[in-house]
Amino acid sequence: MGANGSPPAAPSDVPDARGFWQTYAPTTTGQQQTANSSSATPARIASTTFVSAARRTLAAYRPLPLNVLRVSQLDAELLDVELTSIVKEQLMSVFALFKTNVNERYEPELTALLQYIMCHLSIYARGASYGLELQNLKYRNETRHASGRLETLASDAPLSKWQKIAHAVLFIGGRWGWLRANRHATANEWSEESHDGWKHRAWRWMQKIETGYRVLSLLNFLAFLYNGRYRSLLDRVLRMRLVYARREMSRQVSFEFMNRQLVWHAFTEFLLFLVPLINVQHVKNTISRAISGPETVDLPEHICAICHAEDQQKPTIHTPYVTNCGHVYCYYCIK
Repeated sequence: MGANGSPPAAPSDVPDARGFWQTYAPTTTGQQQTANSSSATPARIASTTFVSAARRTLAAYRPLPLNVLRVSQLDAELLDVELTSIVKEQLMSVFALFKTNVNERYEPELTALLQYIMCHLSIYARGASYGLELQNLKYRNETRHASGRLETLASDAPLSKWQKIAHAVLFIGGRWGWLRANRHATANEWSEESHDGWKHRAWRWMQKIETGYRVLSLLNFLAFLYNGRYRSLLDRVLRMRLVYARREMSRQVSFEFMNRQLVWHAFTEFLLFLVPLINVQHVKNTISRAISGPETVDLPEHICAICHAEDQQKPTIHTPYVTNCGHVYCYYCIK
């Protein structure tokens, strides 16, 4: 309250602040004052009016939106992909002693089985994959947080049963079915069939569906970069949003190991590009001559001195050519 008993000035960014203080000083009609005077004291009426006005004013506040770091969500996806590839490589090595076409023939089924096991033990059991747990993230049911005031609640709604089933069907079963259909169409050369046949039409529709999916994925990724809500198109369809598992935990990531790996990877690629361009034997001979000095060797007449100096396996003179000084060399060596 101010010095003269008047209410303090309301902030300009609160839409109902002025109405709140006006409501605090009740202005009721004569009939209501007459009806309530017999059953309630003025202090009790003022208290009730104050509580209702406070609720309306607090409801006018808009909470800050929940912002999750986009880089954390993308890093979690990369970690899951790397972990899946490592486990898949170990799984494929189990069938290395079988027939040569076992891995290639049943690779979609083995991959789908591996993905289901990993999702069942992580997302479907705890609401977060292994990569998400490393980034302090988890999935929540965004349909329960549809209202903006419920977005930043500390208690996150877990994934429902239908969301888990739909995720398994679309993410695991969808990928397996699409890969199998593409393999079958490619092996049977549906694209080479007659344009009036159903196989060629089915092939064209498969290409259109794949193109449309890529376009929608691109649009979803652009929307993700804008608001950071849904990382993939499947998450948007199923309303599965990534949020922090522990919001009070700070993000501390050490990039020392990543930097070291990037440096060694770049250095290895540079060596793989440079080594084939270097004549190692010529460099070795140059260094040995620089250290030991020039040598004088008496060679037979049928040996080419240039071929001998280059350490060729057969330094015998081919197509002999006599120089002005009287020495004989290979014609192509002199040329």
